[in-house]
Amino acid sequence: MDKIKILILYEDIGTGHKRTAMALKKAFEKMDGVEAFVENPLGEKFPSLSYLTTRIYLKTLKLTPELWGYLYEMERDKIERRINKLIGISVYTFIKDYVLNLKPDAVICTHPFSCSILSHVKRDLNIPIYAILTDYDVHAYWIHHQIDGYFVGSSEMKNQMNLMGVSDDKIYVTGIPIDEEFYVKKDKFEVRQKLGFVVDKPFILVMGGGLGLGNIKKAVNVIQSHKDLQIAVICGLNKNLKAKIEEIADDNVSVYGHVDNVHEFMEAADVLVTKSGGLTVTEAITKKLPMIIFDPIPGQEERNLEFLLKKRIALRIKDIEKLDKKILDLLSDRKKIDEMKERMEEIGIYNSADKVCSVVINHIKNDALKV
Repeated sequence: MDKIKILILYEDIGTGHKRTAMALKKAFEKMDGVEAFVENPLGEKFPSLSYLTTRIYLKTLKLTPELWGYLYEMERDKIERRINKLIGISVYTFIKDYVLNLKPDAVICTHPFSCSILSHVKRDLNIPIYAILTDYDVHAYWIHHQIDGYFVGSSEMKNQMNLMGVSDDKIYVTGIPIDEEFYVKKDKFEVRQKLGFVVDKPFILVMGGGLGLGNIKKAVNVIQSHKDLQIAVICGLNKNLKAKIEEIADDNVSVYGHVDNVHEFMEAADVLVTKSGGLTVTEAITKKLPMIIFDPIPGQEERNLEFLLKKRIALRIKDIEKLDKKILDLLSDRKKIDEMKERMEEIGIYNSADKVCSVVINHIKNDALKV
């Protein structure tokens, strides 16, 4: 059999979709006779549209986050009609030709936008299409009869999809694919020293996802007065936020932009203060790192938070002014921390990218035998 070619599509709205795509690429390329391509064809072909979409998304979250929540809860057929009207036939034709030109043996989508487009042109492709859901909730816009398989993060999501009419044989509870580095266990205090922090002080990690969203500046202001805490703030791609935090940061606060070793920061930390983005919370669950969630985005992140609270593996802070008390109370309750970690161990799904790859490759090989 010739080399198996896998096309993985993502969208540049947030960073989680690309991180999942890259984790899959790494996993596929560990397999003999497989090559994987991570692409954002709409962003490449229509960069101004991609830029505008991202800006609208960020502005909406900043000015009227409730609007995003409303759009998230909107019925699928209404959303689909509006998106179809927005993108037009030229986009469908472009994506169809793009995939046909690459001639992959399978396509994997990490964002519902590309998933929806491919479902409309599937009959012209004759290529299996898979979807990776990167949150702990199933939005109806993911659901299309033409999709060959769905990879989800929990058994609850499988049940949710069953109620939406998706059959069991199309749903795989593999966990959300994250980089394999997060599965490597290292000594907490050795990693802490490597990062330049002291061993004997509580270490608080503050993150707002790859885009540095949420009221991180206020969070840092509240907790940095406690000099017995050492704080790392990762601002992701948000250079403006990084500059603002650096302006107000006390000596016990270290500020970073985008970093490639989040797994080490999570290994070293005692508590993570973050939004409830799907990739970030999956990484924290894998590292068994207790979470305090603030400013979840209405819609998918609110649903992620519901999942975390139901599983009792995170706490929510609504009043950011009380964040320091919430952190100190948690740090002083060793029993609660241990119980949170035990529950993370129970629900964590490891080597998720490898599981996805095995399913996809096995399907391709089985289909080849039928020909």
